Amino acid sequence: MTGKLYGNKDNFRTQKVLIAAKLANKTVTLAGDQAPADKFPVGVTPAFEGDALLFGAESIALHLIGGSTNAETIQWLQFAEGYLLPAVLGYVLPSVSAANFDKKTVDQYKSELNGQLQALDSILVKKTFLVGERLSLADVSVALDLLPAFQHVLDANARKSIVNVTRWFRTVVNQPAVKDVLGEVALASAVAQFNQAKFNELTSKLAKAAPKAEKKKEEKKPAAAAAPAEEDEPKEEKSKDPFAEMPKGTFVLDNFKRSYSNEDTATKAIPHFWENFDAENWSIWKCEYKYPEDLTLTFMSCNLINGMYQRLEKLKKNAFASMALFGTDNNSTISGIWVWKGHELAFELSADWQVDYESYTWTKLDPKDEAVKKEVNEYLLWEGDFGGKKFNQGKIFK
Repeated sequence: MTGKLYGNKDNFRTQKVLIAAKLANKTVTLAGDQAPADKFPVGVTPAFEGDALLFGAESIALHLIGGSTNAETIQWLQFAEGYLLPAVLGYVLPSVSAANFDKKTVDQYKSELNGQLQALDSILVKKTFLVGERLSLADVSVALDLLPAFQHVLDANARKSIVNVTRWFRTVVNQPAVKDVLGEVALASAVAQFNQAKFNELTSKLAKAAPKAEKKKEEKKPAAAAAPAEEDEPKEEKSKDPFAEMPKGTFVLDNFKRSYSNEDTATKAIPHFWENFDAENWSIWKCEYKYPEDLTLTFMSCNLINGMYQRLEKLKKNAFASMALFGTDNNSTISGIWVWKGHELAFELSADWQVDYESYTWTKLDPKDEAVKKEVNEYLLWEGDFGGKKFNQGKIFK
């Protein structure tokens, strides 16, 4: 199936359709922001012209996906459009607008959105995806409707109360089909706020009569002088490397990673690690997943590890880990060994790294302890007694 899609490529509704097309392996070509009035007299976008004439993101996406949809998926589409999205837009649009809105109304939308997110968070405690065991249109629709909120008002502090929703959202937006359309999604570093200075400037300009040409020239400088008022707007700070100020030490992590990747683990990589490890400037930690009773199918458990790794991409420069899944379907545990620079819990150094770590208990290990060395070696080799646990599979972070 091929077809034309009318809609703004940067609009989240249009992006829903583009993602659905990728999931369904269908070819959809953007043909402009406006749909032709003779074919789409209602004027709603996105609009699809192909083997059918359709408008509305959900109807087009369902058409492209075809027979793989079910009632459970549709319930999430209805929830997202009927309940979630009005609260998102009611809270976000006034916050990023230069128009003045009633604060009480905005606060009501904020409260409603927070309530819905708390309910969704409780549902996602035991789920990687909303429907089934892989990405579906339900995830795409709900995540895209939440996209404006995560970009503008759900800052690090707000995300602390919805860790499961945040984990799920980051998992969805980092799926290949989604990332191809959205690119890198930057989460809000601060809650967007109505800017009174910009509002006053706007209303002042609208109140003036059309100025003469000479007056326009004179007013160019005040416009530049008004720029400092824009500094009051929240801006996403350029992320700093939390490890930059730490002592370099003698342990070169990249050298160990190369050895681990290219040489025999038992005879080369492990001896390299212990001969070069700098205990003064580096530390070793063990993590244990807190909720093993919630783990079901092993591949879903592995998705928890993969999702965590994806969200910690910027930590790779200063960390290495071997995470392992033990046991079988509906009877498994997750634990791992981590190495990073410094002696503090690394995840607390950056808000971007705090989505998953609270789901684990973290124990700092003594590298001089022979029992610790034995355990670290087992996780590096994926072989050993592991305290009686049956090794299933492992994942390396490097």
